[in-house]
Amino acid sequence: MVHQPQIIIIGAGVVGLSTAYALLGMGMRNVRVLEQAVVNHARAASASLSRLLRFEYGADLFYPRMVKLSLELWRALERRTQMRLYTPTGVLSLGREGDDTERAREIACDLGLASERLSASGCRQRFPQFEIGTYDTLTYNAEGGILHASICLQALKHAVLDLGGQISETSRVARVVPEGADRPIHLGLSSGETLTAERVVIAIGPWVHRLLGGLRMPIELTRQYLLYFAGLAPSSFGVGVFPAFMERHLYGFPIYRGSHFWLKAASHEFGRSVDPDAAPHLEEGVIARTQRELQELVPALRGAELAHVESCVYDVSPDEDFILDSLPGEPRIVFATGLSGHGFKFGPLLGRLLGSLVCGTQPEVPLGRFRLARFSRYHTRQPASVA
Repeated sequence: MVHQPQIIIIGAGVVGLSTAYALLGMGMRNVRVLEQAVVNHARAASASLSRLLRFEYGADLFYPRMVKLSLELWRALERRTQMRLYTPTGVLSLGREGDDTERAREIACDLGLASERLSASGCRQRFPQFEIGTYDTLTYNAEGGILHASICLQALKHAVLDLGGQISETSRVARVVPEGADRPIHLGLSSGETLTAERVVIAIGPWVHRLLGGLRMPIELTRQYLLYFAGLAPSSFGVGVFPAFMERHLYGFPIYRGSHFWLKAASHEFGRSVDPDAAPHLEEGVIARTQRELQELVPALRGAELAHVESCVYDVSPDEDFILDSLPGEPRIVFATGLSGHGFKFGPLLGRLLGSLVCGTQPEVPLGRFRLARFSRYHTRQPASVA
């Protein structure tokens, strides 16, 4: 009988759950996920009603290819769980001549996606909700849309349990101690309990420095705000008539079933550095500036009620690329960080990539771009224990 290693995954966000799902799908059986709170808790980086799935990454071809692969995996999870995880809404990109908006459209077309360039008059006729002003590069990709984030997490949880995995909530890991290649890895929980594993995956989002602080990775934790507007007519701002949109750093979503009839919009500009365990403190000035910018782009928001503001924390790398790697000198411990506010849509694919690191198999996507070594001037070698 082939030995099945005990694998523990720390963190039950989209990456941790996706990794468990991938490993179980690869034939692993002893897979356990530890979550410090509960799946989809309010402060989790993966929590929220929705996440944008867009293919537009400027002149970068690497990420759009990954988005396409990941969407196929989300669709497969939909079929398995019979849960609606994704709603195509189309994505309108508002850019200017000289930026990479048109190049992003060309890349989408090369990938076989339905992306088109709109004239200013055509855009006004089709999407009169926007004040396009000086934007002269307008594109529309019919295949972008909304991932229903909280439902995605529930679907992954159900799939993991259905495949025989374990999920232990309210299990906060305080330290990870590898004691040599021929001995188990010890995990100390804040409850005082100690667990052992032969492989460990660390996917704890903005809490990354708590367990991996010894690496001194240049990951900044930033406070971000999501704005929800009420009082807009679904007949003008619902799915089918109003697209998801991107404009420089602004982005937003149409009203859809399950959204409380709110329109969600935000700024992707990175906020101030924060402690993820600190109580959120709303920065009224930042929120007001984002609201004004959104109102300039979508004038109807001037008469809408700002019904709710949600805060979240990004874990941001200097180049905004992910870090997917094993610890220096300890290949049995794999980790993911630096999702930089755009990682959720890649969840199932990131899970498979981390699974390949755990099992030593060939990844579907080359991992060179995501290796820790690119920040060698920042980090140090892994100490004997991780805490």
